[in-house]
Amino acid sequence: MTRPLRIAVHIGALVYGGGEKWSVLLVRGLQERGHRVRLYCQNEAMAERARSEGVDAAVGPLGGHLMFPHALRFGLQLRDFAPDALLLATFRKVWLGTMAARIAGVPRVVSRIGLDTDLPARHWTYRIVYRRWVDAVLVNADGIRREIVSGLTGYDPGRVITVYDGVRLRETGPLSMEDARRELGLPEGVPLVGSVTRLSAQKRIDRMIEAVALVPEAHLALAGEGELEEELRRRAAELGVQDRVHFLGYRGDVERVLAALDVFAVTSDREGMANAMLEAMAAGVPVVSTPVSGAAEALAPDGSGREAGVIASAEAPAFAAALRGLLADRAHRGHLADEARRRAAERFSYSAMVDAWEAVLGGADPWLWHRGASVRHG
Repeated sequence: MTRPLRIAVHIGALVYGGGEKWSVLLVRGLQERGHRVRLYCQNEAMAERARSEGVDAAVGPLGGHLMFPHALRFGLQLRDFAPDALLLATFRKVWLGTMAARIAGVPRVVSRIGLDTDLPARHWTYRIVYRRWVDAVLVNADGIRREIVSGLTGYDPGRVITVYDGVRLRETGPLSMEDARRELGLPEGVPLVGSVTRLSAQKRIDRMIEAVALVPEAHLALAGEGELEEELRRRAAELGVQDRVHFLGYRGDVERVLAALDVFAVTSDREGMANAMLEAMAAGVPVVSTPVSGAAEALAPDGSGREAGVIASAEAPAFAAALRGLLADRAHRGHLADEARRRAAERFSYSAMVDAWEAVLGGADPWLWHRGASVRHG
């Protein structure tokens, strides 16, 4: 372990989704290793959600690029906390976040980029920030790394590091599919597709509903909340499948939701490495995903030809065909589940992820953490 560190982490989202859950998991892992970590959130509701997970959280809002008073106020908060490193976990807050770090004299600033559309080269403010004030960029998929390195000229490629997200499911003891469905109020004895997701435009849950509508025997379970819930309920009613689409709301018992599913679905237009997909893999739930960034790295056949999931076209009929084929083939689902568990344990290890972040936040020379390489200390 590195020496005990003081680490500040900032998340800029207003809704608790996969990225925010990842941030809380990382903070908890760093705390468990003896580091003092504080998570700064946009509002009290987000901070309270983090505290309920055992994390030291405070409110430190950062607005749009012209909200310089926010940078000053956050800088004063950082000066009071005196961190050794600041992790900016939301791409759009890097501009003001790095200003705050300079105000506070924070010696190390690390940025996490988890979406394939969050590219620093696209705007002059980010080009300035990353070239001058960001010591390392950690991404969760090699595809994102390639895009950043090719576009951000003048930034040392060795400071852009792939660190796969790690997952950690809570131990629930033996839980059968029937028991899980009964406890969640879901129908038993039917093919069940599902997702743990944020009900937002990026996730394209409308596409998921449309695909399930084309598989008459299947039901859909959606665990999550978001601004599009009412719109999605209306879409299900328009398609005549409201009785087959089950909105579960936010669930803290993700393990129980996963235990109830036959297939896990990802229908996003853009992603990095979807954390909920990795949780499904760890739980041995076969995945069907659109070809978003990170999907191939997680699911595609390896050198031995073993695949951990199915990558399907984003068009609803093609996605429905992939669901239909997998739901009809129990043996194939079993093979995918076995390989998914293996990859989750070997490639998406929670401990390995915390190792990498601990090293980089502690000042290690950035080093590609991928396919057998590791982050080196000092």
